[in-house]
Amino acid sequence: MASKTSPKTKQTSLSSLRAAPSVFRSILQLLSRSLILRVALIVLLLFIASAIAVFYVERDSGGSIDSLGEAFWWLIVTVATVGYGDFTPVTLSGRIIASILIILCVGLIPFITAQLASHVVTRHLREERGLEKIKAKNHTLLCGWNEHIDSILNSILAKQENPEIVLVNSLLADKMNELILRYKPIKLRFVHGDFTSEAILELANVRQAASVIVLSDTVQGDISTADERVVLATLAIKTMNPQARVCVEVANAKTAPHARRAGASEVIVHGEHDPYLLASAAVAEGVVLAARQLLSLDEENTLQQRAIPAEFVGRKFGELSAYFREKQKAILIGLYSLGKSLKVEDVLGGDYSLIDEFIKRKFKEAGKEHLSSQLKIPQANLNPGDEYVIQPDDVALLISK
Repeated sequence: MASKTSPKTKQTSLSSLRAAPSVFRSILQLLSRSLILRVALIVLLLFIASAIAVFYVERDSGGSIDSLGEAFWWLIVTVATVGYGDFTPVTLSGRIIASILIILCVGLIPFITAQLASHVVTRHLREERGLEKIKAKNHTLLCGWNEHIDSILNSILAKQENPEIVLVNSLLADKMNELILRYKPIKLRFVHGDFTSEAILELANVRQAASVIVLSDTVQGDISTADERVVLATLAIKTMNPQARVCVEVANAKTAPHARRAGASEVIVHGEHDPYLLASAAVAEGVVLAARQLLSLDEENTLQQRAIPAEFVGRKFGELSAYFREKQKAILIGLYSLGKSLKVEDVLGGDYSLIDEFIKRKFKEAGKEHLSSQLKIPQANLNPGDEYVIQPDDVALLISK
């Protein structure tokens, strides 16, 4: 009785058949892009054809090659120019094939070796100059350059283990390589060019980046236009990767609203808190000392953000505070949440300045009238009171070692 094929087996077979052409197409696309691979494949096929041909013309000649295994062993010895001589063709046809094979080996193998070496050297040079496509995923992009670059890198290193960081700026390759050598253990990579350009961001693989930091750049162009480049870069990044967390630095406080409207998750204004710290230094010195300690990487206790255990959702802030104090020796000072989702109109100013109009047009062109998946209002709720009920999207802000 003939066995019946189950529907599941049929479905698997059909899936395999459908997948096979796509695999072949991928191979053909790869071969079409690489001369080295095409030449290597042709040479390999010629070698296999030569071994099979020698077997067929030698198998009845009474010589030493009377099986396919011996023919392929002869092929390997001949190609490697070892010259054992234990298997050799004795017929005229076999020797002609062997002669052609030897000529091919003398001419093509050095060519392939040279091309491979050239490809490796070229790729290395492109990487050194920041021109190679980045293949990292869930990495951090650091766009721009200023005097805070070392402090930012050290801060990332202090908060993440083995971070993948890609620098995007217009700094000269020599200076960039000096920085890479200083941070050699984490293998920094960089892309050279204008970080407001989508082509450059594509090289940096922004579409698969987890987070992006955009600095107020002091290398490219006039510092007076640095904030404009920050807004343009934010627009480009959020268009290419709506899920990326984009944190930006601006020099002028007036630019901060525009950066937020462009989709920045967080905006840091250079020197924003200097007046407060200076005034506190004159009348409340302890406040300045405490702020410095909380924000310093060199101090034992620092301000940190941690996830809230699932069992505390729906419970009171006082209970969570006691948990962190008892179990983690930390002081809970407040909560952070993303807040509500926004539409384009919610974040644009009522006067619709030129920058706002530009931002709105860009979002419309990208088909993103609603920003619920990419832009929310972040909120820090400090000291909410013991009776506050923990929400699902809350994150703990605390002082801890």
